[in-house]
Amino acid sequence: MALACPSCEAAAAEYVGMADDGRNEMRCTSCGHHWMLGAKPVSPRAVTPKPVKTPTPRAPRTGGATSTRTRTAPAAAAPAPVVRRFPTLDDVPDENLRRLAALKATWPRERPRPDPYAADFRRLHELMFSRAGLPHTEPGQLKDFVTSDVLALSGNTSSFSREWRKLGDRDASRRFRDAIEYLLRGESGEDEQSPDDPPLEERFTALVDQTSPHAMPGAREAVLTHVLAVARPERFLPVLTVDGGSGGEGKREIVASVLGVELPAVDRSRHTIGRVACGSNDLLVDALGAGFTDLDDAAAFLLRAHAQA
Repeated sequence: MALACPSCEAAAAEYVGMADDGRNEMRCTSCGHHWMLGAKPVSPRAVTPKPVKTPTPRAPRTGGATSTRTRTAPAAAAPAPVVRRFPTLDDVPDENLRRLAALKATWPRERPRPDPYAADFRRLHELMFSRAGLPHTEPGQLKDFVTSDVLALSGNTSSFSREWRKLGDRDASRRFRDAIEYLLRGESGEDEQSPDDPPLEERFTALVDQTSPHAMPGAREAVLTHVLAVARPERFLPVLTVDGGSGGEGKREIVASVLGVELPAVDRSRHTIGRVACGSNDLLVDALGAGFTDLDDAAAFLLRAHAQA
C-alpha cells in the first residue's frame, strides 16, 4: 500500500530519489507535493573523504652517493556529484515573499486591460480539447491554436509548421490530436489521473523527447504547455517554457528574479523536462496565492514583477 501524502492525504506517494542529507524524497502523484521521508541518516554521499597521509621521507643512507626521491601522495578521490532536490515554497527567502506581497498590493492599480479575445479563445479551446470535442476538431483550428498569441506568446512555431506541412493536414491533425489526448488523459482516456497511466510529468517528457508513440514532431514544450494552460486553467500558468532564451521570460528566469530560487538544470533522469516544467509552474502558483482573477491574470502579474526585479 502506498504511503499517504501529508498534504492531501491520498495514498499516492512515489519515490523520487535520495536527497542530499540522505533522506528519501517522496512525491504525491495526486497533488504533486514533495516531502522528505524519515530522520536524517548519515548518507554515504555526505561522508567527507579521509585525508591522505603523506609518507614520512626516509633518512638518506650514509656512504656513497645519496639520491632523494620524493613520493607524491595519491590524489583524493573526487566526491560523488550531489543531486539537487527540487525547490519548494520553503526555499523562498522571506525577503522575496515580502516583496511579492508588496507588489500584489499594488497590482489592482497596475493590472492591464484584459485581452478582449482571451475569454472566447479559452472557451472555444476548452471545448476543442475536451474528451468529446477533440475527435471532431478541424485541422485549421488545431494549427491556428498553436500559432496564435492569444493568452500566451507562442514564440517560434516554425518547427511545428514545417512538420505540419510535411505530414499534410490530415495526418498532422490526427497525430496532434493523439498527442493532446495522451497528454491530457493518458492511455485510459480519463480526465482524472488514472493509476494505470504514467503521471502527467512523465507523459509530458515522453512527448517532448519524442519517445512516446503518441508524440508529434514539432509539438514540444511550448506547444504542450499552451495546451495545458487552456485545458487545465486551474493549475497551469500561460508561461510556456522553462528557459526563456534571449527573451528571458521563462519560468526559470521568473523563479530566480521573483522568488530568489534557482531551478535545477533539466536532465534525462531525475529533473526531466516534464518534472521541471510542471514543478516550476506549481512553485510559482503556490507562491502567488490568492488575489488574482485567474492564472492568466497571475501570469501578467509575474511578468510585471519579473520586469521590475
